[in-house]
Amino acid sequence: MKKTSVIIGIILFLLGAVLLFAGRRFIVPAFSTPVDIVEEGMEAVAPNTAVETDLYMVFERFSRRDSRDYHVIPVWSGEYGYVIPLSISSENAGDYTQVVDETMDYAYGYTNDYGTETVHFQGVVLELDDTTSGKMRDWFREVGFFERESDMDDAILPYMLYQVNLTGVKENTILFAWIMIVGLVFLCIGIFLPSEVKVSLKLKETKINGVTYRVEQFRVLNSLLMKGKKQEAQKILTEKFNVDSSYAAFVVDNWNEYFY
Repeated sequence: MKKTSVIIGIILFLLGAVLLFAGRRFIVPAFSTPVDIVEEGMEAVAPNTAVETDLYMVFERFSRRDSRDYHVIPVWSGEYGYVIPLSISSENAGDYTQVVDETMDYAYGYTNDYGTETVHFQGVVLELDDTTSGKMRDWFREVGFFERESDMDDAILPYMLYQVNLTGVKENTILFAWIMIVGLVFLCIGIFLPSEVKVSLKLKETKINGVTYRVEQFRVLNSLLMKGKKQEAQKILTEKFNVDSSYAAFVVDNWNEYFY
């Protein structure tokens, strides 16, 4: 029992620790108040800031890698407009289709406004990595988004919006923390409790016809009664423990009061 509890405790503790470590990047943002960059602007964020907002303009995808799609979105900081990449899970790309179509129709001059559709975003602000920056710049050059390279440099902020289910991260963090706590409980049980329980069992006593016995002495007797062998048990009480036969029958019929 002691060894089993220790093994279970180690497994649960390590499992919780590994799962927490895997999601460590988003734990702090998941427990912080998210920023609405549409209302508050990019001056309200920094790397690892939680963001929750409704995006109204999303340009077409410029890259797909590692099961994620990369788009460009316009953002504001004070009175000035900028652009940053948006990274979303490829399986959620369908949620952005309508907004992307309306944005591109507006960008190509097919409509006079960028549409009325929005898409809800939840995630974090990350520092812009070189790979994403390079692919985004190549797309800007391909579509002729900027007249001069210097204009592009001025317009790109060193950030990226990274979609992640922060609500799920928060719930999982709490769950994984509990798994670790349960693991610690099992470890404590395996290390400390078994020896104390063993001692307490030895000290349990019961009285039969005024005579005190240790409960441990009746293990064999209890096993017989569990099999329904009352006569054999009564015989043992009479012959081994010198209990009067009539009283032995009473004890057998009320065994739960004596063996616990």
